[in-house]
Amino acid sequence: MESTISIEQFREELQSWKHELSSIKQEIRYFEQHLEQLSTKRLPKDLLAEVEHFQNLFICQKEVIDKLRHDLPDSRYKQENIFHALRQMNEESNWESSNEDLEGRMNTFRRIYIEIKQDFHRFEAEWM
Repeated sequence: MESTISIEQFREELQSWKHELSSIKQEIRYFEQHLEQLSTKRLPKDLLAEVEHFQNLFICQKEVIDKLRHDLPDSRYKQENIFHALRQMNEESNWESSNEDLEGRMNTFRRIYIEIKQDFHRFEAEWM
């Protein structure tokens, strides 16, 4: 985020993150349905292990989404309080470092999720 960010831009970014997390969670549910369909078939043990591996990865990703989502303020009041606290911190240091924790967590989550998704698509292409 830039040091000249407005409260409206801050709210838009929070909303964008919320929407992104909701979309990814919905996508994970879709992937889980594919895994459920596959797990109902007679499969070799190594393939079942891979199905379980992806099921566990998706459970972990949904937990991360829930934690991130919990840390994103919903109410206008909370958003304003956080925004003003960050602005005050900006005077003492800089805006980027004061907000990088949540933004960094979002970026880390995205990177890991993209890798998992790519691996899952390779798995789907091979076995589904």
